[in-house]
Amino acid sequence: MERFRKGALATMLGGAVLGLLGLAALTVGQGTTRAARPASHEGALGSVHFATTGNHSEIRTTVPMARGKWAKKRVVMSLGPGRLPSLGRGDILRTSGEVKVSNTCILFSAVSCIGVPYRFSPREDARIVLTDGRRTTGGKHATTIAGADGLRCRQRLPDRNHHCVLVFPPAATKVRDLRRLPCRPAACHVNLVLEADFPRAHRGQVVLVGADRPDGTVRQDGGRLNAIVLRGKVPPPKRYETQQRVSRSVPIAPRGAAGRRAVYSQRINRLHEGDVLEVKARHRITISSLPYNSFIGTHVILTDGPHAVAPNARARRAIGGRGEITEANGFNCTHGPSAYRDPCVTKKAGGVQIRHRVARHGHPVPMYVNVVVAGGAKRAMPRPSDRMRVLRGGWLRIRRYRAP
Repeated sequence: MERFRKGALATMLGGAVLGLLGLAALTVGQGTTRAARPASHEGALGSVHFATTGNHSEIRTTVPMARGKWAKKRVVMSLGPGRLPSLGRGDILRTSGEVKVSNTCILFSAVSCIGVPYRFSPREDARIVLTDGRRTTGGKHATTIAGADGLRCRQRLPDRNHHCVLVFPPAATKVRDLRRLPCRPAACHVNLVLEADFPRAHRGQVVLVGADRPDGTVRQDGGRLNAIVLRGKVPPPKRYETQQRVSRSVPIAPRGAAGRRAVYSQRINRLHEGDVLEVKARHRITISSLPYNSFIGTHVILTDGPHAVAPNARARRAIGGRGEITEANGFNCTHGPSAYRDPCVTKKAGGVQIRHRVARHGHPVPMYVNVVVAGGAKRAMPRPSDRMRVLRGGWLRIRRYRAP
């Protein structure tokens, strides 16, 4: 788990997110009664702050299934005091994130099921809320500041998705009035809230926050929740965008690094300590040349070359952890109807802060943000020549924030 380097969040005036990349005004019904004048950061010298739940972000393994929308929602990731700073008027909060969700067994079998098996395809939705507690999901003490595109994660064979990923592209909220916050400015939480529903769901049926293992446990570390706080007069970010495909295909075999390909890559020069990178990406892949469905897994990394598929030692030192900007996650791309039907679109969203200046012998060296993809055959034995094709229509976009 990475820590907030500096601090600042914000107030709100609005209720719903006005756009994925636009500013949202936040309004909260409950006011606080304080004689002291609310702190203001408008006009102050600029600063940029970053926080993330980092590796192993999930705080629960399952979410119960409901018959009605949002009836049994749960917090699955949370950023709270200690990472988030005390909020001030004029701050801008930019959030992003991903959460991997899986359906459990279709039938009881030799595999250890988690919860009661089901064959139906549940609907799954998620939102990010600003709130007063780590477990708070809604109500008068919570305000929604971002939403993800919900989907119906298909459960039925042969076109079973099994895994689905809900993605929050970067969304911005400006803090306007501290008295309308749903929380004390020094004690706010940003929570990722997940729900699953189906009209005929029964007690004991769940979705997994992660992926199931044969031994009945849940493999997690498949998503993150991120926050960037812009305080005062922060210069506009430097923007990068590429639509050039580094690789036009991805092999189905072999597994491991030999089977991965960087499909988009962006060079970034002169990264300095304190820089914050906000990343979002999209790629389109077809399995039309394959006679079977295929798993498509993707993650975004910092590394030393446009074709590299793993972070190098310099990247790991620069950003900490494993050198990843997002976690690796994915889904089964299917030939038949499903939430991910060929050609399949993957979306990614994340962020990272540079902890150490990137240099060699005292001289700055360029680094690369790469979108890395791997494939895997489902219920079939792949041939050595089998490949998925990367189609046009994808991109990698980066915002680089640097405090004055």
